[in-house]
Order: sequence, then C-alpha cells, then structure tokens
Amino acid sequence: MKIAAVLNPFTHENLLMTKQIGVDHVVYYNMRGMPMNFEDLSATKKFVEDRDLTLSLIEGGPPIDRIVLGKEGRDDQIEQYKVALGNMGKLGIKVLCYNFMPQVNDDIMVMRTSYQTYERGSALTSSFESDKFDPTAFPHEEPATSDEQMWDNLEYFLKRIIPVAEEAEVKLAMHPDDPPLSPMCGLSRIMRNVENFDRLISIASSEVNGITLCQGCFRELGCDIPDIIRHFAGKIHFVHFRDVAGSLENFRETFPDNGPTDMVEVFKTYKEIGYDGFIRSDHVPLLATEKVKSDGYSMQGHIFAIGYMKGLMEPIFGKTANLS
Repeated sequence: MKIAAVLNPFTHENLLMTKQIGVDHVVYYNMRGMPMNFEDLSATKKFVEDRDLTLSLIEGGPPIDRIVLGKEGRDDQIEQYKVALGNMGKLGIKVLCYNFMPQVNDDIMVMRTSYQTYERGSALTSSFESDKFDPTAFPHEEPATSDEQMWDNLEYFLKRIIPVAEEAEVKLAMHPDDPPLSPMCGLSRIMRNVENFDRLISIASSEVNGITLCQGCFRELGCDIPDIIRHFAGKIHFVHFRDVAGSLENFRETFPDNGPTDMVEVFKTYKEIGYDGFIRSDHVPLLATEKVKSDGYSMQGHIFAIGYMKGLMEPIFGKTANLS
C-alpha cells in the first residue's frame, strides 16, 4: 500500500513539502475538472516530476454533470471522458477516482450542514445533521429523479467508457455519495450502500471497474471498516483515510486518531487482503495554527494525518511500504 498526497493549493511549496514528509505520490484533485488535453495534462505531470514526485492519480475527473442526470449533451461529455482516459493512459496515470453525485447549480456535491463544529481541542471540523439540512439552500430546476433512472444513466456511461479505460489501463474508482443519503434536493443518489456498490461492480466484470473505499462514507453508514475491506477485496482501486463519529443522520468528522474506528485493525486488514494500491488522507479538522477556511483540506491537518498513517504502516507493512 502506498500513500499519495492531495495538495491544496497545488503549488511548488506544497509539492516540496510532500517530498519532505516522505511521500512520493501525488493526487491531482479537483471536483470541477482536470487538464483535458494531452499537452496540459503532460505539463501538470512534468510540474510534479520536476520536484522528484510522481503524479499517480486523478480525482474528480472530467465534467460529468450531464452524464449523471442523463441530460442532452451527455454523449459529448462521454467523448471528452474517453479522450481524458486515453491521455491518462499515455502518461502512465493509472487511477481515476470519480463519483456519481448529482450537481446542483454547479455547486459542491458533498453536503454538510456545518464546517464550524468542534473536534478535539476546539479544532473546527465539518458535520451533518439531517434535521438542519435545508434543501432550499441549493435551489435548482432539475426534475426529481428516481433510483432506476440513475442506474440507467450509470450503466449507459460505464458501458461506453469501460472499454476505453481497459485499453488505457486506467482503473475507475467510484467514490460513495457523501453523505450516503437519498434523495437530496429531490435528486436520487445511488452510491449510498454496500448493496449498491455490489450492483455497480456487477454492471461490468472488468478489472478496471472498482471502487474508492472512502472509510468515512462507509463509517457514516455504520459499517465495520475491516469487514468492508474484506467484502470488496480485489475491487478496491483507491482508499480515502478518514473517520467520523455519530450516525448517518448526525455525524461529525474527527481527527483520524480520535474516531471510533480501530485504525490498527484497518491497516492489518489491508495487508491481509494484499491491497497494494494508493491511500490518501481525506477531510481533516482545521488546526489553530492555520488561518484558512475550514473545508477539510487544510495542509497542516493533512500533514498530521499522513504522519499518523506512516506510523501505522511501518510496523504493519514494513519501513518502505509507502515509498515505491
């Protein structure tokens, strides 16, 4: 298993910091898109490699909003997706983390009711309370969708891009809905439970068709994370490392060492199933030393989470497990 880092912002200084803390792999993360032509993606890869790092994953991927809702223009987006996958393959970027959450007026797809909740030491973190969620804060004119409409849209999409991903040797890693509740704002969200991820995998038996095991999202569902790791063994193409406390209807994001999950057991289970892919720290609380907004992507919080991961991995996987 190898650690990859997500950087906010994606700068020279943060790339150097990533190398300095002993991480060699980088995730290009942008929920709104990615470098779409070969030249721009190649330049991004070179920007990373010039600092002695490897651009190993893309997270977010090409625009997908019309595909998700089955709207006019989805075929054009699918063609763009195929081009992006081909470019990734040519450049040796072998994992694409994507999601199937409907976008609301080009707004964020991850829903929270607060980013001002207190975690340990009054660190600001995000939380979700269903009785405080106000769908009118996300007005839109899209008609309500059903689960089966969304499944039809997903199957239409996958059956057209999986052959391209296979040829490019790029693994597709579907991320869960966050929170895994449906409907939200009148729109169905289908990647919301274990059974639906089983259905995703059954759409195509291809080796490229897999999942992002977001520990936080499955914990929001009340799942035992080691059990989930074993259940999806062989189909995990990427891992998001985080923890939450509470229930699906009322949870807060915690520091990774301050939640209910036994992380030692989690990492032992990744070793047990032979997982050799990438893991990255996910949403983190905001530390008192940082003067940025609380959105889960403050760099000092991620540095702490990466250090915690390295401390877990070394005795379980060996000293060089997170490097190559």
